[in-house]
Amino acid sequence: MKDPIIFRSSSTSKVFDFYLANILGLVFIGYLALHLEENPPVVGVVMVLIAFAIGRNSRKICVVMDDRFRILYKRFIPAFSGSREFLFAEISSIEASLPLTQAMETGFISDFLRHRHSFRTSMENTLTIKYHDGHKKQISVNISREDLQEAFRHIQKLSPISIEES
Repeated sequence: MKDPIIFRSSSTSKVFDFYLANILGLVFIGYLALHLEENPPVVGVVMVLIAFAIGRNSRKICVVMDDRFRILYKRFIPAFSGSREFLFAEISSIEASLPLTQAMETGFISDFLRHRHSFRTSMENTLTIKYHDGHKKQISVNISREDLQEAFRHIQKLSPISIEES
């Protein structure tokens, strides 16, 4: 039996950008395939790099259920999608650094900047999850501040978890 979903983050423009970027990448791979004989080593390497970027690219979604929340990693190829699950009963607190807003999350420029190492920490929201047993888990997600704050409101209604935002 599936747990009922209480909240699911969503961003229509982010979904559009995700699929548009991946489809443009596939079109570019097709174009390069037509020109493979011109310089096979260079064109082949560029094709592999673009294919790797498409395979690695993911949309993150926060889903809140009765006793847990999940961060879903949706990839263009569904077989490579995954998730991280966090049970409320195991968590004592969540610290959230939330610089990424909905206004900043859309568009190819923000996607490009987010993938540049020097801008990564300023362009993603970071959650530090502290467990009752003392260990911590830190995750960085490109889910907007507004969506995470809404998820936190639901989590606080469902559990005694302390959530600190900065």
